[in-house]
Amino acid sequence: MKTKKIFPGWLVVLGGLLIMVTIGGVAWNCVSQYIKPVCADLGFSRQAMSMCQTINSLVSMAISLSWGYILRHFSLKKLMRTAVFTLPIAYYGYSLSGSIWGFYACSVLLGLSLAFLMTLPLSLIISNWFDEKRGIALGVCFMGSGLGGMIFNPLVARIILRFGWRTAYRSMAGVMFAAAFIAVFFLLRIRPEEVGLHPLGWEKTHGPGDGGADEMPEGEDFRDLIRTTRFRLIALSLCISNTAIGCITQCLSPHLSDNGYSIQTAAWLVSLGMGLLAVGKILLGEIYDRVGTRRGTLLALTCGLIGVIGMIFCRSRLALAAVYLGQGIGCSFGTVGVPIVVQNLFGKKDYASNFGFISACTSVGGAISPTLNGAVFDHFGSYNPAFALWAVLLTGALAVYWVLLPREEAHLKG
Repeated sequence: MKTKKIFPGWLVVLGGLLIMVTIGGVAWNCVSQYIKPVCADLGFSRQAMSMCQTINSLVSMAISLSWGYILRHFSLKKLMRTAVFTLPIAYYGYSLSGSIWGFYACSVLLGLSLAFLMTLPLSLIISNWFDEKRGIALGVCFMGSGLGGMIFNPLVARIILRFGWRTAYRSMAGVMFAAAFIAVFFLLRIRPEEVGLHPLGWEKTHGPGDGGADEMPEGEDFRDLIRTTRFRLIALSLCISNTAIGCITQCLSPHLSDNGYSIQTAAWLVSLGMGLLAVGKILLGEIYDRVGTRRGTLLALTCGLIGVIGMIFCRSRLALAAVYLGQGIGCSFGTVGVPIVVQNLFGKKDYASNFGFISACTSVGGAISPTLNGAVFDHFGSYNPAFALWAVLLTGALAVYWVLLPREEAHLKG
């Protein structure tokens, strides 16, 4: 009796998961743990400290805009291997900084490193390996940031309380280096053809005698798409929706402590939210595989809107449940939903350039959001006016998706 072999692409997903658990869980989802202790120790305003996230996003935007060009002229494998070493250097550098300019310099290097290790390359690699079950593969990979946030938020909070924020930066730099080294050097392969394989589901769209290696993928060129109003509106809406929902994770820890929760309680509540985010990414990937791009997107962003509104009333336990719905399903959209929307609407032909541009648009929002949220807090003493603004903008983005996403699609292609 023959035993069915596990598709090697799932080992690639495991490598991506390891990166997201550690690097995504720490560098993305533990940011809020450092805001209050660093500002209190060094005298920074929250707006000034939030500029670190803005710089990360601006660097990511620059890389995203050049993504198609970069992949045509440089080896993705070599870029990822270089980033394995530059990332811990940048993160460790925070612990040595005594001025805001030192934080900003480290943020530039960290932004470059993250761009070459996380969403852009991992989305491309998984799309190369999976023609079917792409949603669940993306969900499993990107659930890592939520799982990592659940693990590392209380750990980082405890390290800061006992040993200080500088020790927290140093210890987390070591954790991220070890995980990234294992994943990039031993688990990840850019394309299945490197090891003589085809993507999962390839046999369903190609005959047994079809080599398929030289076949031109379907889709539209970026230079043609960028001229269309539809593409521009989708890009703008993705930017707004990602930015609006992302403020849940960005602001949750300080916002909870500002509203009467102790620092340790806030850390555990953030950890719970990260656990739900991990589960939500797998669930959202499965939803996309089953119901398609339109329904999956509208569901995810409706949950995100509920979560943003819940942030305004977070003192209520019922509102906290709304926040967790937004974090679990809504916040999953950025890493799981966006690659699916881009590839299913615009094809694989120029996916790197199309997805790179969309990622750049979301980075613009990511650059504006932390600074705007911090400025709102510094002026009003609360993040609530910012949440109200994001809720209005997210409602507008939902209306755009309702009009522009194809209605006839019942499930994902391929």
